[in-house]
Amino acid sequence: MKKIVLKYDDIFVVTNEGGDLPVSQVETGVFWHGTRFLRTCDLFLEGQVLTPLSHSVSVTSNACQIDLTNAMVSLDDASKLREDSIYVRRQWQIKKHQVTQVITLTNYHADPVTIKLSLKFGSDFCDIFEIRGTERSARGQMFAPELARSAVMLSYRGRDSILRKTQLTLMPSATGISGGEVFWRLALQKNQSEQIVVTIEMSEQDEASAVNVSSHSSYESEDNSLSKRNLLLPEFRTNDEVFNKLLSRGIHDLVMMSTMTEHGLYPYAGIPWFACPFGRDGLITSLEYLPWFPEVARGTLAFLAANQGTKVDPFTDQEPGKILHEFRTGEMANCREIPYIPYYGSMDSTLLFVIALESYIRWTNDLTFLKQLWPHAEAAARWMMDYGDQDGDTFLESRTNSKMGLVNQGWKDSWDAVSHQNGTLAEAPIALCEVQSYAYAAYHAMGYLAGRLDKTETAAYWLKAAQALQENFLRCYWWEDEQVFYLALDGAKRPCAVVASNAGQCLWSGIVPAALAEKMVARLMTGDMHSGWGIRTLSQHAARYNPLSYHNGSVWPHDNAIIGAGFARYGKKLETGRLLEDLLQLSLYYKEARLPELFCGFAREHQQGPVPYLVACEPQSWAAGAPLMLLSAVLGLEADAEHRRLAIHTPMLPSWLQYVELHGLRLEEQSISLRFERQDNGIAVVPLGTTDVELSIHT
Repeated sequence: MKKIVLKYDDIFVVTNEGGDLPVSQVETGVFWHGTRFLRTCDLFLEGQVLTPLSHSVSVTSNACQIDLTNAMVSLDDASKLREDSIYVRRQWQIKKHQVTQVITLTNYHADPVTIKLSLKFGSDFCDIFEIRGTERSARGQMFAPELARSAVMLSYRGRDSILRKTQLTLMPSATGISGGEVFWRLALQKNQSEQIVVTIEMSEQDEASAVNVSSHSSYESEDNSLSKRNLLLPEFRTNDEVFNKLLSRGIHDLVMMSTMTEHGLYPYAGIPWFACPFGRDGLITSLEYLPWFPEVARGTLAFLAANQGTKVDPFTDQEPGKILHEFRTGEMANCREIPYIPYYGSMDSTLLFVIALESYIRWTNDLTFLKQLWPHAEAAARWMMDYGDQDGDTFLESRTNSKMGLVNQGWKDSWDAVSHQNGTLAEAPIALCEVQSYAYAAYHAMGYLAGRLDKTETAAYWLKAAQALQENFLRCYWWEDEQVFYLALDGAKRPCAVVASNAGQCLWSGIVPAALAEKMVARLMTGDMHSGWGIRTLSQHAARYNPLSYHNGSVWPHDNAIIGAGFARYGKKLETGRLLEDLLQLSLYYKEARLPELFCGFAREHQQGPVPYLVACEPQSWAAGAPLMLLSAVLGLEADAEHRRLAIHTPMLPSWLQYVELHGLRLEEQSISLRFERQDNGIAVVPLGTTDVELSIHT
């Protein structure tokens, strides 16, 4: 299905290519606070669906224009109105709590016409989990619509005692109302236009307290999008216009996906299914964009610290110091029909929290923020020791204590994502290979952060923990026959002898010795893992391989970005550049170069495009940031804001790039512009403009 996606703060809209919200397409609607406030909003001309011509979405992705025309229809006087006689321009826009549609009709028929324009409306006030297929034992009370020619009110009282309302205000007033439709009779002279404005306003009120309900976003009444907060968006200029478009799309999708909370900006994960804070997704997205948008990393870290686990709660898998996995609002969350209130069933969010904090400090030198978050970093690291590693073998193992919790708690969290060589599923507790590598990086991060706060003994303690973990990891996880790490150890400490992309992510952390890294890169780039569009989540030789699956053979852009950054860490930048080129070629098959959450893992064939995964989110924040992470890796950017220094290690440009200009790279409070240009003797790095930052170039 071709769809149009708009977002502003906590509101998002998904329509078909004509701007309608057809009931035949499950994910369409107007959504707010985890609830679909408008299910149907479909236009008809003389009872016929309009024909889409084109559409364009604004750069900020909170508005779009859709061009439509009529099919051949019969008029009341028995005459025929030929197709393409009426031009309809339909504009959707989201701002604050309001969604507006402006519908403009222009008559290009040879004669005056009187036509009927109808708007079919309706709401189901479904929770997003209902839409995704979760069955409920009961629902709240749906009220009969309150109908008038100037306005329509749709209302629902949930089981959580919250009264949710959707009001459609019509200007001019409708000619009439019939069932679930309002209609206008419009007399149009030749070349004459008429305009109709439909304003959609949503509200929530807790009837028990008679107060309006808030959500994660405490500043929705203000204009807080990134592009409106006096932030200069970075610019990327290269000799490849397709690549320029891909990078620009990534920047603007971050603007779209970031929502202002009381703690700062937070990148929601994906639309339509994951438009809320996710710990893992938000932290990885922050790392991808950190050199350009440190404000997003700061807001994400502050939000997660404020919601860090403080107690043991089996229903939500909460434990002291643990960082949340997913935070939902909506009726089902309020009624505890789902555990995402928030839910803490993630093994890696806590580790990534510490890793992201270290990276943020390296880029910003924001010691005030470090002092504020240090207790949270200590609590996270202590969780790793006390709860993550309950048997004391240095490995972090995942399990769920919740009846509704996730069985698998790594980034591949589907039920069948962790298996043995014969295809049988691994039993918990499960110690994923990439989780151990993240833990290694998190311990090193704690050592660095403690050192910045002059806590010498604390720094030494965490560095020693990293060393012990690395030694045990290399002994227990290395799979000599396949030249990679085992996917995981199961609850009996048996290795899951499966080649998977998880092993590739271990390179990113630095836990891998250089001699093994070279072998791993070669193994991961062989045909059973590298599809031609990127590295698969699972080898074609694995028993559970399925290119149509979510985690057992599909390809994920963010996964490839982390793996590619790991390749570059060990000097394998040609392979990093190949993964970047894969994403560039992929973007040619997606509208506006918007990378999907994932796609199917079929091998690339000559003159054939990738096979989409049907319910993949578009946009998805960490997919949007994947090209930026790979670009940073091939250019070799390494921050040292403490000494106002930017190190550039062995910069490389893929063969299809002659030059790259970066404008708006951020280190401490400085904005830096650089040009990387291919020359006969290598890559030249040229500062553009003046800066107080020292450039340390290592070729």
